[in-house]
Amino acid sequence: MANQILPYISVEGIAEYSSKISALAKNKKIFIICDQNTLQCVKYLQSNIKELSEAPIFKVGLGEENKTLIVSQKIWDFLLKNNATRSDLIVNVGGGMITDLGGFVASVYKRGISYLNIPTSLLGMIDASIGGKTGINYHHYKNQIGTFSNPKLVICDPHLLNSLPKKELLSGFAEALKHGLVFNEKYWQLCTSKPINQLPISEIITDSIKIKSHIVSIDPYEKKERKLLNLGHTIGHSLESLLLEKKTPTLHGFAVANGIVMESFIASEIKLLSRACFKIIKSSIYKIYQPISIDKNDIPLLLEFMKKDKKNSSKEINFTLIERIGKGKIDVNLSEGIVQEKLEKFISIG
Repeated sequence: MANQILPYISVEGIAEYSSKISALAKNKKIFIICDQNTLQCVKYLQSNIKELSEAPIFKVGLGEENKTLIVSQKIWDFLLKNNATRSDLIVNVGGGMITDLGGFVASVYKRGISYLNIPTSLLGMIDASIGGKTGINYHHYKNQIGTFSNPKLVICDPHLLNSLPKKELLSGFAEALKHGLVFNEKYWQLCTSKPINQLPISEIITDSIKIKSHIVSIDPYEKKERKLLNLGHTIGHSLESLLLEKKTPTLHGFAVANGIVMESFIASEIKLLSRACFKIIKSSIYKIYQPISIDKNDIPLLLEFMKKDKKNSSKEINFTLIERIGKGKIDVNLSEGIVQEKLEKFISIG
């Protein structure tokens, strides 16, 4: 990572953070990347922050299918056309797809142009915009091309969640559940104590940021501890890819939530996690998320996607699993045959 120091992360209202953006934008040309849904957030920001008021805007199409090299090229063309230099600033306004894509575009344009993230989704606030990972998808394989590059600033304004559809809120909430499962049992208990609309959302944002920032500060390049954050993602990313292939895409968090359940089942099957803990996890998650329906005919393609996962370093498939609620275990390598057997059993028992 060009700069291992984590960016300043602000969880506050626009009156407090507008001065931080103004200072960062001083004497720079500003370029905004957003999507159709977050354009209204951009207008809100432009009406309140002078430095953003006349910034050119690149609007990305909706959905994960736009996190591609083709769209990246279009943004680079936009930056070149507007004479963007390395000393200028990109402002990413959107959910995890926008902060992943915009961060990647910024990190390689002229070998790196500064950027800041203003996530507008819970997923972006507590996960995607923090930690310096950027990336795009390639041939339906998730985040296969990317960089480690920290933004200069991350603004998490809970006000921007007010108009967020419930399904988008739930998508981000899966990452909060993950943080509790791998690192903090009390946080898991808070997250599962009430329906999401009754939880203190600012506290959820702040606590998840603390957990992820702590882990990333220890291991910025994902050599050891940061792998804890991969819980649910080996199978979750493969579910996303499978459903993209079928042209029935799902939101990232819904795939990760289902991935957590399936991976917890595998952990219980190999005697890493108790059956009682697995039942608690499965029950808690399925109270919030609809199970994704797959059958045995889907397993070969799921395995193909898993084998292409960037975390793998051998012929086996690399997992982060949990030993108990609040304690994750990294680098659990399982053979393709074992994974297939456990997935078939999971499907058969429902």
